[in-house]
Amino acid sequence: MLAATADGTALLGWDGSSREGVPITLPKSDANWVATGRADVLAAVLPKGTTATSDPVHLGDPLVWRPVKATDLTGKTPVGPDFFATWDPEGGRFATLAGDLPGGGAVNVVLIDPSTGSAFEIAIDRAVVAAPPVWIDADRLVVVTGDAAAPLAAIVDTTTSEVTDGPSGDRLLAASGDGKRIATMAAQGDPVVVRDTVGWLAGDGSQLASIAPPTSSATAIGFALDGTGQRLVVAWAAEDGSVSLAIHDGGSDWRRVAQPALDAARGAVVAWLR
Repeated sequence: MLAATADGTALLGWDGSSREGVPITLPKSDANWVATGRADVLAAVLPKGTTATSDPVHLGDPLVWRPVKATDLTGKTPVGPDFFATWDPEGGRFATLAGDLPGGGAVNVVLIDPSTGSAFEIAIDRAVVAAPPVWIDADRLVVVTGDAAAPLAAIVDTTTSEVTDGPSGDRLLAASGDGKRIATMAAQGDPVVVRDTVGWLAGDGSQLASIAPPTSSATAIGFALDGTGQRLVVAWAAEDGSVSLAIHDGGSDWRRVAQPALDAARGAVVAWLR
């Protein structure tokens, strides 16, 4: 889990047997985003909009990071900066949003295979909301488009580069590692809803769980489903800016089963190791 603390940015990991986080080395001691891939390998987006990948995570051991330098078939490096990163269900390549995301300009999806140093760009040609893309199967990912007040979903087919309309109304999304379940939040302060991805795509309104904020003034700032969508971790931000974590388990009727300590954090990015 990535947490922005009072002293800077720290990456902490929990193994389920301890309430205390274990510090993990970050690339150049800082990162804006961290995502987990196959065999506990991480991808990080750095403050300057570049990316790096790690060796497999072993909690308590120093972590080695390597910058990613990927080019397309012509030898060109995709135009950045990169934002967010999300590994595909196989965990071998990750997607980023690249371009003028803060300014509302053109944004592309960039598919990066760090093992081969290859990159492939797909133009979205729509207004893109600052939210992480999510994979819903091996070939498709969802990008939040429109604007924060009226979010839409664009489904990107990575085999054809086709971009089509998906369900509307969700500001923040997260999918399980296998893509079969998806968690959604419509707006700040709304519940985090867990659904089967097929039902979400069909717009049938079905849901497996609805997790309300712990207080009326709190809102989710990040959440993640595990590999099969059986567990959900939510980072909640209170009105005073403090952040807390809650883990919910589908095997326990989606009740909160753990609340890892997160000292002095002012933000968080959460992800499950694979």
